[in-house]
Amino acid sequence: MNAGRFVGASVAVFVVRTLLNYLFYGMAMQGRYEEMAAAHPGMFREVVPAFITLDLVCAVLITFLVVKAAAAFGGGLKGGATLGILIALLGPVICNLYYFFSVTYYPLDFWGIESVYQIVTHAVQGAIAAAIYKAA
Repeated sequence: MNAGRFVGASVAVFVVRTLLNYLFYGMAMQGRYEEMAAAHPGMFREVVPAFITLDLVCAVLITFLVVKAAAAFGGGLKGGATLGILIALLGPVICNLYYFFSVTYYPLDFWGIESVYQIVTHAVQGAIAAAIYKAA
């Protein structure tokens, strides 16, 4: 593994991931979260530095998996996007299903919207990791 290309791809994925999460969770879905928080005071907290740190950890892990395993899924952008979709399904989508079946304030439509977002954004992140690592 080329360390310079790995770091470059990880940084690119981190920037894109953080920007997409801000646009989706911080802007587009903010009203829904405010509604749920108002209906259930004290149930939610916003720790933005922790969110950004987790985005960095995820970016490094996604890039590592793409570099090591994307070839098994066709390589290049296709392999990176396919691996990103599998990561989304195994991580946030299934996790949100557990959440949906565990609490009463997480509606089905919200799960659907969030799941589609996670699948698309992880596909994009996987493709970016593959493109940057290969092109650098």
